[in-house]
Amino acid sequence: MGNGMIVEGYSFTDENMAKQARTEAEGVKYVRARTDMSKPDQVFNVYHRLLQQRMFQTPVGYAYLRELQDYLKTIPGIRGEDIRPIPVAKNMVVSDTQGIADRWRRRLQKEQKKLQISIVANFAFVVSILLIFLITATSGQTTILNYEKKLQDRYAQWEQQLTEREKAIREEEQELELDFDTVLDDEEEEELQELE
Repeated sequence: MGNGMIVEGYSFTDENMAKQARTEAEGVKYVRARTDMSKPDQVFNVYHRLLQQRMFQTPVGYAYLRELQDYLKTIPGIRGEDIRPIPVAKNMVVSDTQGIADRWRRRLQKEQKKLQISIVANFAFVVSILLIFLITATSGQTTILNYEKKLQDRYAQWEQQLTEREKAIREEEQELELDFDTVLDDEEEEELQELE
């Protein structure tokens, strides 16, 4: 398809249709130059005259008619039902509607499969994260989540053990001091006896 088949941004596969589109593009320029868009009544009349005469039969002309139609819909004094719809030419009707429908159906099926896979993957991901948190919460191993608590418990145990040992040592010291005093007293008594 060469550049000669592109008219006003539309690409045509049929040379006759492209020629008609070029003619309509010139017609659009002509009508634009002679239509005062600040006068809604004039735009309304031009729009309906173009529809009656079936001046436009290609996407180029239809785009201009749609532009006029959209403009007229914004005018408060013009009722929407007074604006006629744009009739589509017979040669603009797509004859291969079944082929298009089949392509869209296949595309929709592909997208649905992607969506199903995505949902399953996301579900699996969420379940795995929940399992990780469950395992972490119930395991006895020290992890980043329970590290502080485990450390505090360990220090509390050590402090309790040290306190118990210190208490036991003091008790033994007290017992030894009593025994020592008793022993010293016996020795002193012996020394005293020898001296006498």
